[in-house]
This record gives sequence, C-alpha cells and structure tokens, in this order.
Amino acid sequence: MKNLLGKAVRGFAVIVMITSVISEPSFANVKEYPVGNLLECASRNKLADHNGLQYKCSISGGGLKWKKTGLKAGSTTTAGPAVDLSKFKDVTGSIAIDGSSTVGPLTTVAAEGFQKASQTKITVGISGTGGGATKFCNGELDMANASASYSATQRELCAKNGITFTELRVATDALTVVVNPKNSWAQCLTTAQLKKIWEPGSKVKFWNQVDPTWPRVAMPLFGAGTDSGTFEYFTEVINGKPARRSRTDYTPTEDDNVTVNGVKRSTGALGYYGLSYYKENTDINKAVQIDGGKGCVSPGLESVLAGTYVPLARPLFVYVNDAKAKSNKAVLPFLEFYALQLDSLAEKAKFLGLTAPQKADLDKAIKTLKG
Repeated sequence: MKNLLGKAVRGFAVIVMITSVISEPSFANVKEYPVGNLLECASRNKLADHNGLQYKCSISGGGLKWKKTGLKAGSTTTAGPAVDLSKFKDVTGSIAIDGSSTVGPLTTVAAEGFQKASQTKITVGISGTGGGATKFCNGELDMANASASYSATQRELCAKNGITFTELRVATDALTVVVNPKNSWAQCLTTAQLKKIWEPGSKVKFWNQVDPTWPRVAMPLFGAGTDSGTFEYFTEVINGKPARRSRTDYTPTEDDNVTVNGVKRSTGALGYYGLSYYKENTDINKAVQIDGGKGCVSPGLESVLAGTYVPLARPLFVYVNDAKAKSNKAVLPFLEFYALQLDSLAEKAKFLGLTAPQKADLDKAIKTLKG
C-alpha cells in the first residue's frame, strides 16, 4: 500500500510538471525575464526582441537579466538623424574581432546592428587589449579593440609580421573607480591615495590605512588583468612610469563583470573599470569621485569634456588590418556603418562619443582606408 501511494504521488508530480511546462507561457515572469525562455541571457549586452520591444542582457542584482532598452524591436539607433541602411543589405562575409573588454561592448553593439542590416557574421572576443594585440599582430584578426594605444612592443610585433594597420579612435572613456554601495565613507579618493593602495609592494589591506578617520574594514581589491589596456593605463597614470607597475595581491581579470560582482559582494571592496560598465551597474556598484589635484570630480561626459576628470579620462581605439580591409569585402562596409551610427551606438552602449573634430578624423581615416 505504501509503495502504491509513493508511485501515485510520484505520478501526480510528473503530471503536474508536464502540465506546468505545457501551460507555462513562452515569457513567464515577463517583468524580470521577458525573453528568458526564448533566448538565454548569458552574454552581457546581447540584444533580443519580444512583443515589438528590444531587450538587452545586463547585470542586475549580481546576475544577468533581460532589461528593456526603451527601443522598438529591430532598432539599430537611439538618436541622431535617420540613416539609410539598405546599402548594406547585400554585404556578405565574416569579420573576426578581439581585444579590449572595455571597447568590446561598443563594438558588439555595432556588430549586432550591422548583422541586422547585412548578411555578415561578426565575432567579438574580449581577451584584453594585450591578448587582442598579439592575435592582431599575428594576422589572426581583421580588427582589434584597444583601451590604450598600442605600445612600442606591440607595434614592433606587427611590423615583424608585416602587419600594417590603421588606428581609429572610436570613443572616450572615464575610467571609473568603484566601491560597494554600503561604503559610506569613501566618497572621494585622491590620486595619491589611489597610489598608496595600488603601488607595488603596498601593504594597504584596510580602509583606515588610507585615511585614519575611516573604519577598519578589509579592502578586497579587483582590477584589470595584465593583458588589459585598462591595467596599463590605470597603473601608469596612478603609479607613474614605467607603466605596468602594480601590487599583485588583488583579483585580476579580463572580464569586468568579475570586478562588478566582486565589489557587489564585499562592503569594503574597491575596483576599477570603464565607465560603460559602471553605467550598467549603478545599482550594485558606486562610483568614487577622483581628486586629481583640483578637487573631487565624478566620472561623466561633462567632466571629461571640461577636462576636469583627470587623470582617468582616456581615448578608446579600434585597430584595422590594412590588408584585410582590402581583401575582406565586409570590413570597410562595417567600418562605414560603425562611423555613421557612432553617436547612437555610443549612447546605446553607454559610452562617451567623439567630439566633432574627433569624428572628422575618424571619417578621414576610413576614407583613406577605402583608397
């Protein structure tokens, strides 16, 4: 009797499970996971459409969740004049891109838009500026993202392998220092304090070692990996030349999402990454104002353009293999699309766009590539 009852209960459970699967709508829990059952939200900045609206896979509450972008399904722009994309509809081929995790989201948004407008396949990796440069200078990529201008060593590698390239500035970044939202004491950090924290051999492990009026709270550190242009830029402007000098007892990563979640999990944590990642995660990370010698300043478009967010404002680049720009028939149309849509793409990916003179330089460089 007991065995029969057990079988009946298990059978009922199976029936309930099957019924729930059959009856569950395709978009269960629409408010939080609007496209969860149609497409897995596993890659940050991935776009998906549902019921006429566009959603983006974003970090929220420590995990990846679909969020409305505020755009209609199939949108490739958020602002600016309408652009005729029909000229790209017959473009075919594939483009291989890798490099900076900071620039990656911007190029990914451009790639998503171009793939909708054309018949191309574009892959965008995030192995870091250094990792991307190695692949690029070995001839493995059509393009590479970089959060710092290529070093002499990287340029020498390209030259050694016969790779000529064009450097394109595509955006501006305000490298952002972040803490946990529960951190109520560190509203602003001077560059001298940042150096005390991050310099080689630093013994700072608690916040009161930075400022004695702050609490004795442990300070887990998160930051860019050594293959990252973000690491190179941050360590040079904070710790001084020669570049790439930093303490090593921190959590290094080429994936800024690791820093985002590391800072979220610990009250005393501190990290740094590009502004676009902060804009995606203002609910779980808090930006610290930076005092570069002229007072405390928050990262943002206004402070960067005003020249007051120093020394952490920096240019962002895309490198193009000149030979592949000519041999791969998809590259130049993609670059043209990238430049045409740059303002709206930057807004969508939460980047700081180019000024008019910088945009003119970009257009001129692409025109030169066309020959």
